[in-house]
Amino acid sequence: MSLLGPISGALFYYIAGGAAALAVTAYIIKMRRRRFEVPFSALWKRVLEQKDVNSLWKQLKRLISLLLMLLIIGVVLFSALDPTLGAVDRKARSVVILIDASASMKSTDGDDEGKKTRMQVAREEADKLIDSMGGGDIAMIMRVDNQTTPLSRFTSDQPMLHKIVHGVTDTRDPAEIPGLPKSAQPATSAEDNARRAQQMLQSGVNASDTPADLTRALSAAADALRDRPNPLIVLISDGAFPEQALELVTFDKPKPVESGSGSGSGSAKPQPKIGQGSNVPGGLSPTLQFNMKNLATVDLSGVDVRYIPVGKKSENVGIIAFNVRRYIANKAAYEVYIEVQNFGQEAAHRELKLYNGTTNVNTLRIDLAPGQRLKQIYTNLPGSTENKLSAVLAPVDGPGGSDTFALDDTAYALLPVRKKQKVLMVTTDNLFLEGALLVYDNVDPAKVSPEEYKAKPSLADGMDVVIFDDFTPEVLPPPPASLLFFHPSGENSPVAMAKNDINKPHITEIDQGHPVMRWVTMADVFMDRSSAFVPEARRGESCLSYAVRDCLVAAKRDGKRKVLAFGFSLPASGRDSATDLPLRVAFPMLLVNALDWFAGDQSDLLTTYPTGTRERIPLDGAVGATEAEVKGPDGGITRTPVVEGLATFYGHRVGFYEVAAKDALGKVIARIELAANLASPTESDIAPSAELTLGGKNGKKLEAPEKFAITHSRQLWIYLILFAMGLILVEWITYHRRITV
Repeated sequence: MSLLGPISGALFYYIAGGAAALAVTAYIIKMRRRRFEVPFSALWKRVLEQKDVNSLWKQLKRLISLLLMLLIIGVVLFSALDPTLGAVDRKARSVVILIDASASMKSTDGDDEGKKTRMQVAREEADKLIDSMGGGDIAMIMRVDNQTTPLSRFTSDQPMLHKIVHGVTDTRDPAEIPGLPKSAQPATSAEDNARRAQQMLQSGVNASDTPADLTRALSAAADALRDRPNPLIVLISDGAFPEQALELVTFDKPKPVESGSGSGSGSAKPQPKIGQGSNVPGGLSPTLQFNMKNLATVDLSGVDVRYIPVGKKSENVGIIAFNVRRYIANKAAYEVYIEVQNFGQEAAHRELKLYNGTTNVNTLRIDLAPGQRLKQIYTNLPGSTENKLSAVLAPVDGPGGSDTFALDDTAYALLPVRKKQKVLMVTTDNLFLEGALLVYDNVDPAKVSPEEYKAKPSLADGMDVVIFDDFTPEVLPPPPASLLFFHPSGENSPVAMAKNDINKPHITEIDQGHPVMRWVTMADVFMDRSSAFVPEARRGESCLSYAVRDCLVAAKRDGKRKVLAFGFSLPASGRDSATDLPLRVAFPMLLVNALDWFAGDQSDLLTTYPTGTRERIPLDGAVGATEAEVKGPDGGITRTPVVEGLATFYGHRVGFYEVAAKDALGKVIARIELAANLASPTESDIAPSAELTLGGKNGKKLEAPEKFAITHSRQLWIYLILFAMGLILVEWITYHRRITV
C-alpha cells in the first residue's frame, strides 16, 4: 500500500490530532440527558438498587460512542491520503514526464501535412504514454521551458493526468472566469500566482516564447524521483538543446576523492594549488576539478532516461538580433541593427521590413544561402513621435520563401522619445562650459550672469536644466528643472558640505555604475582645490567620485528633479582655483551624460532583452519604491520587486512590456517600456533530433520508452468513504435507540 496524499505526514498528524481533540471536547460537552417527570416516588428505590450494577455498563456504552466517533474521523482522514493497493509491485514505475514547452515547439511541422504543431504532437505522445501505464505505475508531469514547472504530484489517476496535459476547455476571457482577478486591477502576489496557475490549468501544456533549460529540468526530475522505486524520466521534445546542456549529465555515481595517504596515517595528500604544478588542464587540482564538475552536472545515476522525438522539418530563417540606439551627439536621429540567419539546408528568400509604429521605413529583399548570417545596419534614420519599432521577415512566393516557425520572424525594439533640452547657464563668460554645450545638438542653450539671475530668478522658468557656475543662488528654480552646480558654497548648497576644503585632491574612485560616470575616467585629473560633500542616503543623495574618503562629486534626487554638484570650479578669469578637466575628453562626456541623466535617457541602457532571462532594470526616479507592476504583451499584470531603484524583469512572451513603480497612494512615480524578443540562435535552429545523447561523446544514447509492465493498483478512498458513511449510520441508530447513551 502507498499513500499519495497531497499533504505531508507531519501536517496530517497535526490535522488528525486537532480533529480528535475537537471530537473528545464535543463528546464531553454533548447534550444533557432528557428529563422525565414520574409520578411515583417508589420508582426511585428500584433505580438506586440497580445503579451499582449498571454503572460499569453505562460507562462502557459511552466509551463505545466516543471510539465510534474517533473511528469515523480517522477513516475520513485516512481516505484523504489517497491510499492505493499494488504500488509495492516490484515492476511498478515512478515516472516523470518532461514535456518540452520551449519556443521551438510552436513550429507547425508536427505532422507531414503541417496541420499540427510540435506541441500538439507532444501532447498526443504524452497521452499514449499515460494510457500505457500499469495500475501500479505513478507519474508526474513537468512543463519544461526556461522555468521547469511541476504540473501534478505523483499519481496513478490517468484522467487527471490527461486533463493536466490538455487543460480545461474554456473560451471565456480569463478576467471573466470566477476566481481570476481582472488584469486591469492591482493584484497581490498570491492572486497573481493563483491566476497564473488557473490559466495554466485552463490552457494545458502550451509552448512559451522562451528557450528550454534542460539542465534545470533534469535536475528537478532527479530530485522528484529520489528514493522512489524504479525511477524513469521520459523526455518528449524536438531535441533542440545546446551541446553544453547535453554534456552536463552523468550516469555514474561520483567517486569520493581520497584525502589520506595509502599508509593509513590519516595525513592529507598535498594538492597542487591553482596554476602551480598541476598536471591537469587549467592548472586545477583533481579535487577542485572534481568538485567543480559535481556542482555543474546533473547526477542521473540509477535513473532510466528515455526520449520521444517530435518534429519533421529543419528549414527556418529567423531574426536573432534587433536593437536600436540614438546618436550621442544628435538625439533626433537613430540607427538600427538587425541580424538574420538561415538555419536550413536550402537557400531561403525573404523580404526584410522595418516599421516605425505602423509606418514602413524600409523594405529589403534578402537571399540567404544555407547557414548564412546577414547583418543589416540602417543609419541616420529620422526620429518621429512613435517610439515602437519592429522588424518583420515577410514570406515570398516560390521555393524557400517561408518556413514553419513564425515566432522569430518578428522582433521588437523601443526608441526613447526625445526633445531638445532648454539649458540655462548662470555664469560669467566661461568659454569652456559654453563651448562644450555648443557641440551637443540636442541642447537649446541660453546664458545669463549671476547678477541678472539675482535680479530676476524667473529667467529660469520653463527651463529643463539650469547650470550654476561658481554661483549658489538663494532662490532655486522650481521643479521639474534639474540643476547642475560647479563649486557650490554656503548654506544653500544642494548637498551638505564638509567644513574644510581639500587642497590638490586626487580622485581615487568613481561610481562607474551611475549614468553620469559611464565611459569616464578622472584618475589623472588635476585640481588645486575642491570642496567636499557629505551626502545622506536617506535623502536620496549619493557620491559619484571620491578622493580617498572625501566626496568630490555628488548626485541627488529631489522630488521630481535631479541635482548634480561638482565640488571644484571650472577655469575662468578672476578665479583662484581651477582644474584641467575642461581640457580633457572626459569633460564634454560628463556634460552629455549629465544631460541624459536629467532627461531620464541613458543611451547605453538596452531596452530590448531576450525572453527567458532575468534582468535588473533601472527605474529612473523610483526612490522609496519596493514593488513595480509589469504589464505584458497580453495585457496581464504581474508584480516584481524593486531594490535600490532596480526592478527585476523577466520576459516570458515576445512583445512590448511596461514596468511602472507606484508610491503608497498608487501614483506612478517611475515608468519604463521594454521589448522582449526570442533572440536565441539555439532555439531558432529548429532542426529536430531523432536521437539524443546525454553525457557527451561517451555518454548514454536515449532510447524510446519500453512498454510498461502489467501492474495492479486499486484506490481505496471510495471504499473508505463508504465505510465511514456506514459508521455514521450505525452511530445515528445506536444514539437514537438509546444504546450508546
